[in-house]
Amino acid sequence: MKAGFSAHFPEPDFDLANRFRDAMSLLAGTVAVIAAGRGDQRRGLTATAVCSVAAQPPTMLVCVNRFGEAHRAISEAGSFCVNLLSDVNQPVADTFAGRSGKQGAEKFDNPDWQEMQSGSPFLSTAMVGLDCEVVEAVEAHTHTVFFGAVREVRAGAGTKPLVHFGRTYRNLS
Repeated sequence: MKAGFSAHFPEPDFDLANRFRDAMSLLAGTVAVIAAGRGDQRRGLTATAVCSVAAQPPTMLVCVNRFGEAHRAISEAGSFCVNLLSDVNQPVADTFAGRSGKQGAEKFDNPDWQEMQSGSPFLSTAMVGLDCEVVEAVEAHTHTVFFGAVREVRAGAGTKPLVHFGRTYRNLS
């Protein structure tokens, strides 16, 4: 066995990884932008790896690549906002997925961004924003699972979810 791999995590199997990605493309999920930081330190990413953990106390989890700029923003701010996108937010989803050419804080060049109690960015045209304080972080391979205690819930203007399924955006209209 090579260094860095255990019996639990064997050598990478790229064919299996590709089949896994294909399988996960069939797991429909609401598209979210996870956003953190203030001013020029704002960063975000498009994600479907978002989940409620508990209703009491209200807790969310998000899975964030440790090598992305949003990871550092969440770690430094100690908070993040889960913006559940509406069907009109596909351009925002594309921007935060890296498809617009915008970098860093310039991804927030849109008047619809506001601040939550923590300072985390909230998109007012999303369906809802959940302002979360990081209460635990667990490293899992290339990602960190951030557990966030929900401190504020703010309704947005959106009413129909933007969904990702089959490697494309869809809506329920």
